[in-house]
Amino acid sequence: MAKQVFRGGDKLRKALDELAKKVARGGTVEAGVFEDAEYPDKTKVAQVAQWNEFGTKSAPPRPFMRQTINDNQDKWGGDLAKALQATDYDAEKALGIVGERIASQIRDTIREGDFAPNSDLTNLLKDRYPKGDYGTAEFLKAVADLKNGARGADGKPLDWSGQLLNSIRSQVSDD
Repeated sequence: MAKQVFRGGDKLRKALDELAKKVARGGTVEAGVFEDAEYPDKTKVAQVAQWNEFGTKSAPPRPFMRQTINDNQDKWGGDLAKALQATDYDAEKALGIVGERIASQIRDTIREGDFAPNSDLTNLLKDRYPKGDYGTAEFLKAVADLKNGARGADGKPLDWSGQLLNSIRSQVSDD
């Protein structure tokens, strides 16, 4: 039987201890819409994201977060391993890299996901108010116009003013 001898155990132990310290300084990465993101009328983007994700009484769910997780979560461990190697095992930097990748995947799902189509009313409102800046009177006028045959071009679900898409980000925090 072949025998191999390793020398310099103290050096190896010291190197492993240093590596463990680097990785232990890690934290947590979060990706999605954070509470500080708001529409111009002060509506929280996170609230609108929740309505889109789970649906409302009058709108079907468009689960962009769950779809992103389902499609990508199996890759995130490998992504973190590669990011740790690329950053000389700086956990905070590695988590930042992975967090931005996840945020990018969420944005891709919003842009390219297969979701329930917009209602005719939503398409009409999107045509008339591309920034989403309408009030009750404009909404009621669109409802009446819809009944009289008005239509808007078919629009992409989850894409109106760009506020949701532009609010997707990531952040790393200490545990």
